[in-house]
Amino acid sequence: MRRMAPSPAPSPVHVPCWLDRSAPAGAAWAPLSVLASDDLYETRDQIARIYKPHDLSVIGSRQRVRARMHHRALGPSVSLNRLAHGAAVRIDPDRLDDFFLVQMPLAGEAAVWHQNARHLSAVGEATVISPQDAVRMEWSCHCDQFMLRIDRQRLLHVAAAISGSEPAATLRLAPRLDLRQGSGAHWWQLMHYLAALLQPGGEHPSTGLHTAMLEDHVLAMLLRVAWAPATVSRAPASATVPRLRQLEDHIETHLDQPLTVADLARAVNSSVRLVQQLFARERGTTPMAHIRRLRLERVRHDLLHPGPDTRVLQTAARWGFEHPGRFAAAYQQAYGESPSATLARSR
Repeated sequence: MRRMAPSPAPSPVHVPCWLDRSAPAGAAWAPLSVLASDDLYETRDQIARIYKPHDLSVIGSRQRVRARMHHRALGPSVSLNRLAHGAAVRIDPDRLDDFFLVQMPLAGEAAVWHQNARHLSAVGEATVISPQDAVRMEWSCHCDQFMLRIDRQRLLHVAAAISGSEPAATLRLAPRLDLRQGSGAHWWQLMHYLAALLQPGGEHPSTGLHTAMLEDHVLAMLLRVAWAPATVSRAPASATVPRLRQLEDHIETHLDQPLTVADLARAVNSSVRLVQQLFARERGTTPMAHIRRLRLERVRHDLLHPGPDTRVLQTAARWGFEHPGRFAAAYQQAYGESPSATLARSR
């Protein structure tokens, strides 16, 4: 009988080069380094500056830390961090209080005692720690984790906008995510994008407008994969048309400012879900697509009526377009010519 070939093993979670643990202190990461130490107390104190005071101890008398940490803020509410202690350690921060923490191992394993259970995570799995619950952790000697620190109040407000309710005092997220499939895989893809964006030479958002949009996207994605909000009732169409006019007026007068769907929901005392439903039903589009179209119109107006110092990229950035290539493609598709061609024929 002919032997059948064995089934291929499942593919491991892909770790891109900028998260490759083989060179955690390499030149590409050096500008982001906040810690490189073999002193236990210095390690504890430096990590506490990013997170909070905590107890840190080495597991086993023959080990000593060889810690490396890198840190970069996405914006005021979210930071990306990478940490390896270089030894098996026990970490006891009690409650996080002010922030949520998402931990994603790149190597090694971590055990997390949280929400009255023990959660194990390795490559391809994430643990999500909510701030109101006590937590303690044990990291293996090779544990190297990519982590997001997320401001508690900001996430509570985004959750309130999504659910259409007042901000709650607490929010409990699912403690574990599978990064290899389903919504967890989509979250991991977003982490790839963020780490590439924030590495030296990456296109870090240079304006508050773009940073706020990116942060809101990260927070909304986390809530989508780790939170189950209460069902939001849908208002009848007749009651929502005036609200749509309010939304459009608000957008028109705030186009040069950071605008997210959560901002729009707050402006008209509604929920994110209802705002999205309203634009889909009445305008056949999404709120952010509507905003992008209006901003493109503002850019075109400025290029058709230029001043002596008008420049394409500066004009695009003023209206929230941070990525030159994507902006140029969107402009070409909308108006059948490049933005530089519009400016050239207007002078």
